[in-house]
Amino acid sequence: MNDDHKKIKELIAASFDGEMSAEEKRMVAEHIESCVSCRKAYEEMIRFEEVMNKMELQKPSRDTWKYYWDSIYNRLERRIGWILFSVGVMILLFFGGYKGIEGLIQDPGTPLLLKVGILTILSGIVILLVSIFREQIFVRKRERYKEVEK
Repeated sequence: MNDDHKKIKELIAASFDGEMSAEEKRMVAEHIESCVSCRKAYEEMIRFEEVMNKMELQKPSRDTWKYYWDSIYNRLERRIGWILFSVGVMILLFFGGYKGIEGLIQDPGTPLLLKVGILTILSGIVILLVSIFREQIFVRKRERYKEVEK
């Protein structure tokens, strides 16, 4: 395809977008009178535009909207529930762990850096335990090969 045909085909597309000047419209009209290939492209574009103008978007039914909003709320509630559950378990585990080492932490002879280190390790263990527990619940729920023997 030479540059003239390429330019005309670009202008044909632009004409349906309302982006052509009067001079360009005249140039396209003259060219498609004599060029079968470009005329076919123009006619195809006309048919395409006709089809597109007839199309209408379907409006979702009330049931579809209700299901959509219910599912958003359910997912949001579950996420908030898991966050609160996780934080609660972390607090209880941390408290239990703290009570186990309370004597060491409250001993004035124990260096502050050692106390901070022990509490940091305890916090990390609590967070990891809760994370692993949650992960195991999600993996079991979504496991695709439950029925396959290992």
